[in-house]
Amino acid sequence: MARRILFRKNLGFFSKAIFICNMVAVLFLILSYAASFINPKTVWLLPFFGLGYLPILIVNIGFILYWLLRRPVYTLYTLIPVLLGWNLLTQHIGFRPKISNSAKNEQDIRVMSFNAHLFNEVNKVPSTTIRNEVVSLISNIDPDILCMQEFFTKIKGTKQMSDRILAESGLQDYFFEPATKSEHEGYGQVIFSKYPIIHSGTITKNEYGINRITFADIVKNQDTVRVYNVHLRSFGLQTEDKEFIQNPSAAPSEEHATTRVGRKLKYAFERRSRQAEALRDHIMATHHPIIIMGDFNDTPMSYSVNLIGKGMKNTFQEKGQGWGVTHYEMLPLFQIDYIFCSPQFHVENYRIIKRELSDHYPIFADIRL
Repeated sequence: MARRILFRKNLGFFSKAIFICNMVAVLFLILSYAASFINPKTVWLLPFFGLGYLPILIVNIGFILYWLLRRPVYTLYTLIPVLLGWNLLTQHIGFRPKISNSAKNEQDIRVMSFNAHLFNEVNKVPSTTIRNEVVSLISNIDPDILCMQEFFTKIKGTKQMSDRILAESGLQDYFFEPATKSEHEGYGQVIFSKYPIIHSGTITKNEYGINRITFADIVKNQDTVRVYNVHLRSFGLQTEDKEFIQNPSAAPSEEHATTRVGRKLKYAFERRSRQAEALRDHIMATHHPIIIMGDFNDTPMSYSVNLIGKGMKNTFQEKGQGWGVTHYEMLPLFQIDYIFCSPQFHVENYRIIKRELSDHYPIFADIRL
């Protein structure tokens, strides 16, 4: 009886086949939602559905359009699951008009995050020019707190990038924790601030070389704010892996390349979840208002991003506009850089700066305590 009601007359074989494909797409969509709250150590396959959320969503929207033309009532089978994931969708897309004014209010704290990619050459623009443009950008944005990942500087001599940023930006204090250093140079994470840094450190639990989490307690007026600079475990993809993802058919052995890339993705998903858990434990031990920003190397559908952002305000979700892409190098559709803050903050503004000074776009937000 139920089957006759579902496939009543005028629904031919082709539309029945479309309906079955539609239900598979809905299942994949629900699995992508599950990736945001189920630890990849528990079900290792789920993060792959989370990574594919946007194309899965687009396919489901295509089914909605089909049924609107063919049998409008059938759109509900897809529309309802899409709307159930509305909170996750708004972490990807800001459904608000673009505002050109980004004037800074003196009552706000402007926070900025940027993965500098060691100031390497970008699109044949030499490293020296990249450094100059980054310093100029920081000066123009005028952040009160700046977190940088993959930050490179000389340790000695007159060419210290840290000293140059302090001299040209108005920032007064900084905490630099190099993951690797020699007598003359080092790279890692840095937190710059216009306000005094009274305490700082590194979360050593589950760190992976340059992929680590540092923090600093910063005092503005009478308020102490804890700032976390996050750089979660990267996928560790080599040039051949990136070429395979962009053009799978060009790989000499497609099966071997798929296995290799899949293994790297699985490993990184699990390691990021462990880092997120270590950060969460650290957060629970502080009583200060919190700002978390950096390169999470994962999408808004991931367990690690949602665990870190639990109970926090996502500044993109609050004030972002358009498609939230922050990493453009390989497939230009991923948001992997974030700024979160405690509920005590009010988010006034959020921007992604579409300047190709790295493989990441810089981001900033204005928040008020």
